[in-house]
Amino acid sequence: MQMPVDWRRLALIVLPLAFLALFPVGWLGEVYRPFGDALGGLNSVEAHAIGHIGIFFVLGVALLAALPALRRRPLLFFAIMLLVALGQEGFQLMYKQRPLVFDELRDLVTDVIGMVAAWAVYGTLNAER
Repeated sequence: MQMPVDWRRLALIVLPLAFLALFPVGWLGEVYRPFGDALGGLNSVEAHAIGHIGIFFVLGVALLAALPALRRRPLLFFAIMLLVALGQEGFQLMYKQRPLVFDELRDLVTDVIGMVAAWAVYGTLNAER
């Protein structure tokens, strides 16, 4: 079964969102101080978790909208999303130049919460179609 691809949505929405998800925001905050100062005000465990959930929720909904056939292939959807989540943590570790710690596991858990929420919300909103 071939999956129909909406290439415009993929190129205009999903790929930029994936880039933003992979981008090491902490690094940008160090290089561009006004952005770093703004992030400093949001520097709590709760804000960090909400940020991860939000990023992966929006990315998941965009991916499902661009590739609706993924609704019939949940393992593929979650595999793609987990690859992005692992990539994000990998880029962060390269920027921070440190080994794995508990924070990465916590971030991955919040990423999965965002993915599951995207799956559930997109499925609920598009159940009639």
